[in-house]
Amino acid sequence: MIMRIEALLLAGLCFFGSAAPMFAQDAEGAAAGETSEAVKADAGVDVDKLIADYNAKETTPRTFTAEERDWIGRGLDPADVDAFRKGHASIISKDENTIFFLRDGVEETISSDPKFATRPVAPHIAPFATELEGNPFWTAKRASETAKDVDAMFDFIMWTSYIFTALIGVLMVVFCIKYRRKPGVRADQSITHNTPIEIIWSVIPTILVGIMFWGGYTTFLDMRTPPPDAMTVKVNAYQWGWNFTYPSGIESPQEFHVPANTPVEMLMTSNDVIHSFHLPSFRQKSDVLPNRYTKVWFDSGEPATYRVYCSEYCGKLHSDMYAKMVVDTPEDYAAWLVKAGNWMVNDDGTMKSALEIGELTYNRRGCKACHSIDGRAGTAPTFAGLWGLERKFADGSTRVADENYVRQSILDPYSQLVEGYGEQMTVYNPMLPEEQINGIIAYLKSLKDVPRVD
Repeated sequence: MIMRIEALLLAGLCFFGSAAPMFAQDAEGAAAGETSEAVKADAGVDVDKLIADYNAKETTPRTFTAEERDWIGRGLDPADVDAFRKGHASIISKDENTIFFLRDGVEETISSDPKFATRPVAPHIAPFATELEGNPFWTAKRASETAKDVDAMFDFIMWTSYIFTALIGVLMVVFCIKYRRKPGVRADQSITHNTPIEIIWSVIPTILVGIMFWGGYTTFLDMRTPPPDAMTVKVNAYQWGWNFTYPSGIESPQEFHVPANTPVEMLMTSNDVIHSFHLPSFRQKSDVLPNRYTKVWFDSGEPATYRVYCSEYCGKLHSDMYAKMVVDTPEDYAAWLVKAGNWMVNDDGTMKSALEIGELTYNRRGCKACHSIDGRAGTAPTFAGLWGLERKFADGSTRVADENYVRQSILDPYSQLVEGYGEQMTVYNPMLPEEQINGIIAYLKSLKDVPRVD
């Protein structure tokens, strides 16, 4: 038995010795992101383009300081420089000792730890840094009172497991050594049971399990029972995006805002397959099902920015299905509602052009998740060079891509399924207003001369 224990310890040491280089790679990856402007230029990182692409996806364009500009692109994957919507960029503001992670126009605070002011976060770990910052056991940073209740029960279960695992493991080793078979010693056959020990190992686990059950039950009820004055936001999930509708009828794809310190109820349904609405910082997660409603609620807390994830595998681009949640001050929230309700209107009161509306719709409605604009085919046909092209359908028929083709493809996509692609597009009838359909048509026309890879 002792030899077996020694073998296990030796195996453990060998594992940690071999794993050390893997852990070191993260630090090396972060340090590798430290590049000068010259190196970034040589690598093809266009800072102005990154900023322009980023602001094109934002409701309110951001102005970057000279110092922030110097850090833009550090940690950018060179393979994704030409397609920022699929890439990563780290921005560090030394004034605030804060790192921002930019991806698909979504901005997140990565860390307020001053030690990160000297280097960018490695791109492959940057998306998780906010949720892991300054919290035990890898739980996301708490953002609500309900999250505290969840964490308290989580910590209780974890520490109970740690203590009993350690206790049982130590006792097993001690008993294996102390009571191992010895030459010339016969085992005592008269021992049948020990009533005090049996009571202890029955009563204590029962109490512990009872605490876990009661804590989980009461917390679950609190998380599923919104207060009567909760503000309701309707959520439509689809492959692969989110659409949020407010009581006033205002819609906001891929991003929603809520006022600070306000109870918010999310009334959710799916247009296609099962998704899952997940707000890690609020400890809220619920399946979003087709043909029925599910609900979660949370108290928004103080002004901040969070991410919404889909945590139920829903197809090829499941990992790209996230949205931004912004908690605003009452004044900022009121201003955002006005702007969100008039996103097709310029600041001077005039309507945006059909092309501008089309490009915004392409980004806001999640079209970019499947339809590229750089000529590369993906989950769905690329929009590049599509206009005027003869399309061949799964049933063998053909049709030229014109206004009627685009309109029907949006409102009834499965009636003309392009050969080689499956039935996975969201049906936007009657979700998409006429102005946005016309905008998509104008946007496709503008991409007519972009070369196609397929």
